[in-house]
Amino acid sequence: MTQKRFLSATPSELTAMTPVELLSAIRMSEGRIIRAAARIRGANMIDHVTNAELAAAFGADIVNIDTFDPFNPYIPGWPSKDPALDEVTEQTVQIPLGRGYTFQEISEIVGRPLSILMFACNPEDRQRTEQVYGKGIVATVDRMIEARRLGVKHICVSGWAHLESFVELFTAVRKELGDDLILQFNRPHGPGILNQKAGFKELITEAEIVAFIQAGVNIVGIPAPGSLPGWDLTRCKHFVDLIHEYGALASLGVHTSQEGSFPQTVEQIALYAKMAGADIHDLGDSGYNEQIPDPLNIFHYSMAIRGRRHTYRRMAMSNRR
Repeated sequence: MTQKRFLSATPSELTAMTPVELLSAIRMSEGRIIRAAARIRGANMIDHVTNAELAAAFGADIVNIDTFDPFNPYIPGWPSKDPALDEVTEQTVQIPLGRGYTFQEISEIVGRPLSILMFACNPEDRQRTEQVYGKGIVATVDRMIEARRLGVKHICVSGWAHLESFVELFTAVRKELGDDLILQFNRPHGPGILNQKAGFKELITEAEIVAFIQAGVNIVGIPAPGSLPGWDLTRCKHFVDLIHEYGALASLGVHTSQEGSFPQTVEQIALYAKMAGADIHDLGDSGYNEQIPDPLNIFHYSMAIRGRRHTYRRMAMSNRR
């Protein structure tokens, strides 16, 4: 198959792409790709439909499955392949667990390439991280390899671990999997730097960005302009230019609950992120709660960066095409 840009590919073409092909398809799409979060460790926003399906329906190109555990895979909202697995949750909270599917099967049902989110943390922070987000969230080489075995093609690693820990993790995963995985790093927002003297100025450094890319990261994620104090267009463009200089793609994200803001706010951030040079636009999971961005804001963000033509096509195209 001739390599298509992401914007022009059908759902079946996208879900069949290899990690290398997906990365190329994103690069060819001129900064018009939206990745939206959909958490599974909690209730779906709309009953009888998964958060992943909802994000896709409103225009997301890639859906980031948040809190997915490769060693305990499920996606609540679908009937499990074995109905007996849903008996307790169906009777108590009226939600089937969606067990028994490979990640590739989940991707094909949603009709979108999917990524998963993991956190790299220092040993002293691991217990707290697992308490808040679940055991599957902690990034380890074994867990990332198991995720790829299930069909995961894109893993986004976030967190506040020491630089050496990130480099060791990324290097080890690349050694095991080669290019057969899209590897993304996202710097999360403020809690990890609140006690640092320079505050948000130390959110991420040039040295970290270069080290991540040299260790095998394909995509580096930073906050979008206007999403954090001091993160204006000039600062973001400086980092995006550096990311591109070293051959990686840049993802600019809204992870500060502004993904649940007024549409005008989201549209303004979208245009600033595009001006800064974003290859991917990331929308976090805090819309009305911490499960999915406001679906209407996925739509408004899409309209701002690529207009009706590409927005309506992505929303309307059948998963069977």
